[in-house]
Amino acid sequence: MATTRTNSASKAKSSTSMAAVSAANTKFLARNGIVRQFQSDLGFNFGFGSSRTYYEAASNSPSIEYAPDYGPNSANGELAKIQRRSRWTAANDGFVANANRQVANNVIGYGIKPRIKDPVLRKKWRQWCREADARGVLDFHLMAHAIWSTMPRDGEVFIRFRPRRKEDMRSGVPFQLQPLESDYVPPEKNEIAPNGNIIVSGIEKDQIDRVQAIWMYEYHPKDFARIDKRSFLPKRVLASEVLHVYRPDRFEAMRGFPWIAPALNKAESLKTYDEAELERKKGQAMHGGFITPPLGEDGKATLGVDGVDNNGSIFAGMTPGTWTITDPGTEITLSQPQGNDQNYPVFRREGMTEIAICYGLSVEHITLNFEKLNDRQWRANNLEVTRGIESYQEMAINQIYRPVWRRFVDACYLADLWKPEPGKTLDDYYDVEFMAPARGHIHPVQEVAALKEAIRIGVISRKRVASMYGDDVEDIDEENALDQQRAMRLGLKYDVYGGLEGMDFNAILQSTMVEDELEKLDGSGASDPGSIMSAG
Repeated sequence: MATTRTNSASKAKSSTSMAAVSAANTKFLARNGIVRQFQSDLGFNFGFGSSRTYYEAASNSPSIEYAPDYGPNSANGELAKIQRRSRWTAANDGFVANANRQVANNVIGYGIKPRIKDPVLRKKWRQWCREADARGVLDFHLMAHAIWSTMPRDGEVFIRFRPRRKEDMRSGVPFQLQPLESDYVPPEKNEIAPNGNIIVSGIEKDQIDRVQAIWMYEYHPKDFARIDKRSFLPKRVLASEVLHVYRPDRFEAMRGFPWIAPALNKAESLKTYDEAELERKKGQAMHGGFITPPLGEDGKATLGVDGVDNNGSIFAGMTPGTWTITDPGTEITLSQPQGNDQNYPVFRREGMTEIAICYGLSVEHITLNFEKLNDRQWRANNLEVTRGIESYQEMAINQIYRPVWRRFVDACYLADLWKPEPGKTLDDYYDVEFMAPARGHIHPVQEVAALKEAIRIGVISRKRVASMYGDDVEDIDEENALDQQRAMRLGLKYDVYGGLEGMDFNAILQSTMVEDELEKLDGSGASDPGSIMSAG
């Protein structure tokens, strides 16, 4: 009987434990929807300590801030606010303004230029670049520079192809470009188009995710001088007539956000910190010293707080070099302002670094203060930054230069300004090589010597070296040929042309007609200013 009671008690206890476990599991499942290790509800330790998830980053601990997760375009409603803050910061913070310019300086510089072999196209391209801007303010390369200084600030820029009459263009190429700010495309326009396409933040795409159209205002919606009914009605513009220049932060992102977005709060905090530090120093500088006047016979101070003593004399501030005789017993303590916070320079540099890396730059690029680096450190710094700059240059080529070049070739052909050579089609002229501007040298003697040695042992070609300088090796060779002919014709012997010693100048002049041929092509004996060698 005793055994039976014991077994019954054990079973009851076991049933109670199982019920407790089941109840605890149900409680956690209802609360979290997942199975987790737990110990407090069961009253004993499983041995996992404080780790309740495999990855600590997945913990639901209240000490970890909740991080919302949106789709690629779910946060586009925040675009206008971030752009507003970014523009205000760029307008009021010189370092942020310079960061935007530095992106354009390094990516575009004096222009990314195509290697154009056809002489007619090269001449037309040079002429059209001067009048490419629909507003007539900038040439094509300066326009690209302005676009790439605006794009980091706003996150994106739109460019419309504007058709023109052939007779309205000096070059005869019947189109221009009109850069537009992000505000022209309403991010709040999200709907299903009548044709079944999906409009996401003003960008219309078809069922296979290709962009078909952009919905754009005719005027800037925030420009009150141009507001009328048309300003508030976006119209459908074919995607083939618009270029969208932006850096997608996610694969399906349809809009671009300001690059400084992750550090906007830090930029404003740094500005506030700077102003507070300046005001503190200004407040300290207001005090030259402190006067403790002697007490009079009546036990009162002989000098009032208004600066007037018992004799009616007014005590005023002193000019530099003044010696003042005071009454006996007057004590003067000069102001001794506190120095700057010792951590201020370090804190400020780290904060500026966070802003700089949002743009893919180093802090020296936006402060232009190089006192912390020597030439080798700066070279190593630039190696890292250049990798990002080169990827941005490729982005600029794919989003601006290559589409514009294709439109230019088509426009020249359709306007009867140029014809392909026999046996070639337009596709043969679409594929051109674009030359980025030269990066410059930190130590020219060492770097040029290294390139010379690399060419000598065959690990790099002269063409690649010329490309590093932003030049076309064929243009360089043509110019060198002209220089050598000129030197020979004038009887000049330069050390740089050491290979000319002992050569038959007359035979060379008779067999070489490079200069005459170039005169026929360009109408002048000088180097073609529209080539890669020209900075515009």
